[in-house]
Amino acid sequence: MLLGSIEGGGTKFVCAVGNEDYQIQDMTVFPTTTPAETLQKAIDYFKKFPE
Repeated sequence: MLLGSIEGGGTKFVCAVGNEDYQIQDMTVFPTTTPAETLQKAIDYFKKFPE
């Protein structure tokens, strides 16, 4: 099972995927821009992983 997490801030967003033991398997960091653009980048990141 994979778990997703987001840390959102005024200057950057951090998205990560980890396992049930909370070990990070993959992570990305990108700058916060407009709400629509930032959320789309987060959605696109998480779409890469199986449900």
